[in-house]
Amino acid sequence: MRKSEELLKNIENMRKQLMDLVDEDFRIHEIVRQLNYFHLNTRLDAEGMIEFRCEHGVIPIGGRVKENEMIYALAIMSFYGILYYKCKKIIRRIRKKEYSLKINSLLLDIGRLIREQALYNVKPNEKFETERFYKEFKDFIHIAIKALGHKYDQIGYRHLTDAYDAEEAKELKHIRAIYEKICFNDNTITYFDYIAKKSKTFCIDNTVEMQYMIMNLYAKAYTESVLWLKKEDPSGMWCPITPWQLIRKLDVMIPKYFLY
Repeated sequence: MRKSEELLKNIENMRKQLMDLVDEDFRIHEIVRQLNYFHLNTRLDAEGMIEFRCEHGVIPIGGRVKENEMIYALAIMSFYGILYYKCKKIIRRIRKKEYSLKINSLLLDIGRLIREQALYNVKPNEKFETERFYKEFKDFIHIAIKALGHKYDQIGYRHLTDAYDAEEAKELKHIRAIYEKICFNDNTITYFDYIAKKSKTFCIDNTVEMQYMIMNLYAKAYTESVLWLKKEDPSGMWCPITPWQLIRKLDVMIPKYFLY
């Protein structure tokens, strides 16, 4: 079975199992809607390409591609990033443990499949600006850790005078830890893979791993930041916005380097 066919089969299976739970808790339909935003036509055309459209992913994107192109890997990781968030959001709201466990299990199954498809037998992007990306990404991580740490220190100076201060400090520390898991050493990057649930080190010349790493980071950082801010498009000064500013920076950086 081809990669895209296997993915579509598993998405349909996830949709079917989630629909069985919708009657028990209507909020699960929010995840089903997210699945519906990803369209995949696995039938090969005359040039051996498939057609896809990811309407509500990290990067709204669509077109005709071959299954071994990096743009296809980017698209399915973009889809997974928002699906990951939607599932975690619903899991937080549902009180029945069996439903939460079921959703998490389905998410892990899709995640493992997407991870495999995004990393293996994918043709690297020969035009990728490795050195430029490495420098900008490294600077971004250092700024992110410093900015979140500064915000955390500001709260500490208030001596955690109320429950909100304590909760804010806890969440900022948690979000900062996501960025702290990215480590740089000469020409390698070490990161924590939230799908495989283990650390991994790769050479910066590996553009396929590079793309997977930053999308993996985005999925986790977006999910934790937005779940804390309790709004999918935060604006104004009603809440601490440093985590959201970092997400917006990634929104600019990812298409800049990986859409070609």
